[in-house]
Amino acid sequence: MATLGTHAGRRAGIVKRRMAGVTPGSLASPKEDAGSDDHRLTRFLFRFSEGHRHLFVLTLLMLAVEAVASVFKAYPIGYLVDYLRGNRPDLWFPGIVSPRISTTALLTAAIIGLAALDSLGDSLAEIFVARGGRRLGYNMRLTLYSHVQRLSLAFHNRRRTGDMLRRVTSDIEQVERFVVESVSDIAGSVLVLIGTLAFLLFHSWEVALLAAVLVPILSLVSHHFSRRIVVTARRQRAQEGELASAAQEMLTSIPVVQTFGQSRYEQERFAQLSHKAMLAALESVGLEARFGWVVGVLQAVSISAVVWVGIWLVSRQALSVGTLVLFIILIQNMFKPTRRIIKQWATIGKVRASVERVAEVLARRPSVSDSPAAKDAPPFRGELDFRHVSFAYRLDPEDRTSETPNDSL
Repeated sequence: MATLGTHAGRRAGIVKRRMAGVTPGSLASPKEDAGSDDHRLTRFLFRFSEGHRHLFVLTLLMLAVEAVASVFKAYPIGYLVDYLRGNRPDLWFPGIVSPRISTTALLTAAIIGLAALDSLGDSLAEIFVARGGRRLGYNMRLTLYSHVQRLSLAFHNRRRTGDMLRRVTSDIEQVERFVVESVSDIAGSVLVLIGTLAFLLFHSWEVALLAAVLVPILSLVSHHFSRRIVVTARRQRAQEGELASAAQEMLTSIPVVQTFGQSRYEQERFAQLSHKAMLAALESVGLEARFGWVVGVLQAVSISAVVWVGIWLVSRQALSVGTLVLFIILIQNMFKPTRRIIKQWATIGKVRASVERVAEVLARRPSVSDSPAAKDAPPFRGELDFRHVSFAYRLDPEDRTSETPNDSL
């Protein structure tokens, strides 16, 4: 005979439970896992990529191929300009006798080949990162849902259903969309920037130095705006959670609201919450727009500076006209990945806010936890004797919902 008292739930916690390879004890606090540091965000997401990390490695390799092709894609144009000015030798193309036609054919074939390689690398990277991102989102969603099932009723009584619903669905969907749609853009843009600087350094250290000066300037500008974007995104996600909770509560209590004539009050309350969510979203859009304007001005200043430095180098015969044209194209193209990073910066802020919300739930320990030496329990058979057992669904343990008499099974 086994006696089941008021502490029976704690004893039953010895039975081993598994939760998608992640236990609450293995998760740190939300501040540690999803703080303002990008490294912590990456480390948190890395935990859910187990079993398919090779897909992200393949994505990185394809992005590297794309970056190399993107940097060298303008090289045939610069070579052609110098060739027409008589500063480059002829190139031989099979089956063509005329040197000029042969050179032009080879350069145009190189342009087509590099463009095809660029597009192929981008397409394969999208395929690999989509597979990895969807599986990462699946693991995170399953882990969070399983963990929520293990949390106590006291926790769920303190939580609003709409807010928890957004954490399980919308917040994880935000993270999944970021990995699938934004990670490849950000990583590819960084590789293109590195490749462009390396190419410029190889051909002209003066122009490379000028381009390198832009990096810390852009970093300072990005840091200034990113902190404000993250705060705004966090506020926006919180307002959206409040709005979802209010909508869920209102829709489920429409009969009560209509019975007591509270429709106008509930409508005004919903309008206020919706207005706050709208203001938070507009503030985020305004920050993104100002960020893009500053970068656009920096782009124009940078191209103008390269033109002046390039003309000075051409006058000293340290640089050819074709190479100057190539440098201008590269500097202009260098800001395209920068703009893509800026476009995704607000997404990073929203993802940080979503990860914080998910990690905050995962960091909560269930009231009944397994012992480190727990084992899988075999099927139990025997007699149970209930003596003075009570239970409650509310936070106050003294507020007992029901009390059963002594009974035996």
